[in-house]
Amino acid sequence: MPKLYQINRLNIIEIGEHTVYVDGGVHGPVPLHEAPEDAAIGDEVDAFVYSNASDELVATMARAAAGFGQCAYLRVVSTGSHGTFLDWGLPKDLILPLSEQTARVRTGKSYAVYITADEYERPMASMKLHRYLEEENDDLKKGEAVDLLIAAETDLGFKAVINDEYIGMIFHGELGSALEIGARMRGWVKDFSEDGKINLTISALDSAARDELEERILSRLSAAQGRLYLSDKSAPADIFDEFAVSKKNFKRALGNLYKQRIINITPEYIELI
Repeated sequence: MPKLYQINRLNIIEIGEHTVYVDGGVHGPVPLHEAPEDAAIGDEVDAFVYSNASDELVATMARAAAGFGQCAYLRVVSTGSHGTFLDWGLPKDLILPLSEQTARVRTGKSYAVYITADEYERPMASMKLHRYLEEENDDLKKGEAVDLLIAAETDLGFKAVINDEYIGMIFHGELGSALEIGARMRGWVKDFSEDGKINLTISALDSAARDELEERILSRLSAAQGRLYLSDKSAPADIFDEFAVSKKNFKRALGNLYKQRIINITPEYIELI
C-alpha cells in the first residue's frame, strides 16, 4: 500500500484515454498526474501520493519543494478561515494554520517554514522553526560544511536553517553584503557561543572548502565560455554576489588556480588558459 505524502515506487496498471493509473494496493487504481508521455503498462514510476480535497488518493510525478521534516521557503497563494495556503509544488496547496504563524502573512509573499504533520497525519507548514529545530549544538563540529537556508534577518545578522536540523546565526560582521531571505547556500560552522548556539560563516574555512570554491570558479568559467568578469581586483560586494564568499577566500582560490596554470588573471577578468 502506498504511503501518503511520500514518494512511492508504483506500477502503472492502466492507461485510459486521458488518465494513467498506478497500483494503489487496497485502494485500487490511483490516478497519476504528470505521467510520462511514453508511459506503458508495467512501468515503475516514482510518484508522490497524497489525499486530494475530496479525500481521494492521488499520485503525481510533480515534486514537492520539501517533505516531512524539512524546511522550505514557500509563497502564499491564498488565505482562508483556518489559515494560509502555500505553493509547495503539488496540485494540492500546503496549509499554514493560523496557530503556526509567527507574524502576519500576505498573499504573494514567501516565508521560511518547517513541514510537519497535524493530528490526522496530514502535512502542514509551521513558521515556528524553533519548535522543531535545535538551537544548541549536538553533533556538529567546528569547520564542518553544512547546507543552509537563510530564514530571517535580525539586528545581529541572519538566522539560517542548518541541514534541516538546527538553527544558527551568520553575524553581519561575516558578510560583505546582505543575504537574500530564502536563499540556499553552502556554509561552515565557525564556532559555538558559551550557551551552545551555533555561529556560522559562508566563507571557506579550510583547504577542502577552498578546493570546493575552486571547482565552482572553474564551473562558472566554463559556463561563461572561459571568461568571467571578476578578478582579485574586484569589489568585495561583487565577489560576494557571484560566489557568496569573502574577497580573501576568492583571492586565495584564484591564486591556487593560477599556480596550477589553469587560469590567467587580469585586473578586469579571469579566463581559462
